[in-house]
Amino acid sequence: MKRIKYLIAGVCALLATASFAQQLHFSGTLQNMHLWRGLQVADGGVLAADLNVGFLDDGLKVGLWGGSDFTGDYKEFDYYLSYSRAGFTVAVWDIYNFSPDLPFSKDIFNYNKYSTTHFLDLSVAYDFDVKLQVPLRLYWATIFAGRDLNVTGDNRYSTYVYAEYSVLRDELWKVDVGLGGTFAFNRDDADGHANFYGHDSIDQISLKATYNLKLGRFEMPVFAHAMWNPDSRNGYLQVGINLFAF
Repeated sequence: MKRIKYLIAGVCALLATASFAQQLHFSGTLQNMHLWRGLQVADGGVLAADLNVGFLDDGLKVGLWGGSDFTGDYKEFDYYLSYSRAGFTVAVWDIYNFSPDLPFSKDIFNYNKYSTTHFLDLSVAYDFDVKLQVPLRLYWATIFAGRDLNVTGDNRYSTYVYAEYSVLRDELWKVDVGLGGTFAFNRDDADGHANFYGHDSIDQISLKATYNLKLGRFEMPVFAHAMWNPDSRNGYLQVGINLFAF
């Protein structure tokens, strides 16, 4: 009950401070599947939305991100806080997603580490383009709480690292290539090389092309994302459109 009261208080505080925020952002995306850190999270059409308020010249953002596939089997509802300055971005996400196949509680208020569907993620990124005009982005993220336990019930601190480089950028097109890998800081012998994403290895090779589609005064970028996962021996082709962004 206390967690529910804290959550309600947090939402009320967010709404109250929104009127003092310098920016309010709302965007939506439609795509044929949901890919994340080398994984196919949802294999059907997904509608996703992001709502956030910005402070400090939009450097600090507090937001909600959520999505659902067309069948309702996959659902996600996340809370996040991020701060960006001089090319660096630090973010904390409380990620809550589930499908019928996941053996976890579907209670969004359940934060018991042995049964929760939540996991808490801390990330740091740097965009070299901001200061050095080099189209390279580096990203590091570690799960520090939630459903990422080894066989002894301790957090594994599974970590994902990713590098992305833009090979083409102009007014209409942007083409990016990327490489990602995973490992865990804390495991025991029974875990082998397991982590939240699979095993310690390269788990993402990406090629993504984005076209800045313009319809009148509206911009609706469309994208195609080819992703290979050498760890799971899978490949995916994601296509989508950014429906709106305010």
